[in-house]
Amino acid sequence: MADRLAELTRRLLEIDDIERAAAVLGWDQMTYMPQGGNQGRGEQLATLASLAHERLVSPEFGDALKAFAEEAQDAPEDDVRHAFLRTVQRAYDQATKLPQELVARQMRLTTEAYESWVAARAAKDFSVFAPAFAKMVDLSREIAEALGYREEPYDALLDLSEPGMTTKAAADLLGELKASLVPLVQAIAEHKDRVDRGILYGHFADETQWRLGLEAITAFGFDFSRGRQDRSIHPFTTSFGVGDVRITTRIIEDTFASAFFSTLHEGGHGLYEQGLPAEWARTPLGQAISSGVHESQSRLWENLVGRSRPFWRYFLPKAQAAFPSQFGHVSVEDMYRAVNYVEPSLIRVDADEVTYNLHIAVRFEVERALMRGEIAARDVPEAWRA
Repeated sequence: MADRLAELTRRLLEIDDIERAAAVLGWDQMTYMPQGGNQGRGEQLATLASLAHERLVSPEFGDALKAFAEEAQDAPEDDVRHAFLRTVQRAYDQATKLPQELVARQMRLTTEAYESWVAARAAKDFSVFAPAFAKMVDLSREIAEALGYREEPYDALLDLSEPGMTTKAAADLLGELKASLVPLVQAIAEHKDRVDRGILYGHFADETQWRLGLEAITAFGFDFSRGRQDRSIHPFTTSFGVGDVRITTRIIEDTFASAFFSTLHEGGHGLYEQGLPAEWARTPLGQAISSGVHESQSRLWENLVGRSRPFWRYFLPKAQAAFPSQFGHVSVEDMYRAVNYVEPSLIRVDADEVTYNLHIAVRFEVERALMRGEIAARDVPEAWRA
């Protein structure tokens, strides 16, 4: 079995290297790439996606996978090779359902859509993004049809990021959350004058915010010998391996909380990536198990740690040293209450712990309606406002 595993792993390592190279290009696109490079970057990413897909669906890979599967049947029930086989088989089955042309087209269109989203965001005009967004919705439906689904197209897309999750299960879960959260938010709103969050607003110098955020996630355990932070329009985390994890943030100088909690959030993603098993690096067992688990780690550090009293007992003196005029008079209890202020907002990444899941619920309902054809891409702004 060792020989069969070695052969299958050799092929997986090549595929992972191609995908990680694409990740470097994607990170560069959202951090340092000049605007003029977008079209060329789309072609580069499409080429790499095609190469990775071609290797994964090749007859040689299929033969290696089949040979390993036959041998693995005799392994003990708790042998890790069963998990290895299961994850590789899942990736192979999904890839074989997608035409290579569709994989390349998705990468080109995603790159095009990102460029138009950046322009639309700067102009605060959805119509700039609408044409590319409509193409993305159509493409998503096409991918769902290619993958297949039990009840509705959204099942196929949801399963890509959350293996085993169905639309119905997600709807039930989010419905249960909404039933409790909506009246809770309304009840909190009646007493919001009891909390002063004004201490979080004023002038907070860019570089000082940057340094303080790095100090916080260093205390969490983020290893800067195996990672770095940069700036992007929308905060994100990507990984080129357990030894090279990249996070980003954005800084708004008239508020403290936005960049600080963004950094804690992405630092949590980064900690998860740095903690993945090195012995399975470059194979499916060395990757995040799901988007949901990934997000649980980012929000754990951002909310359960970063908004807690114990954290601010430890960190407030550091914040006061960085911003003496803004926080010099602030107590731990003042800061604890301010960073836990609850109020519905339009921006998910700046949402508080109580209302954050309502953003997810709204987005889920809109995306599901798009996939069902109940609303068109052009109708999304009105659906969001409603």
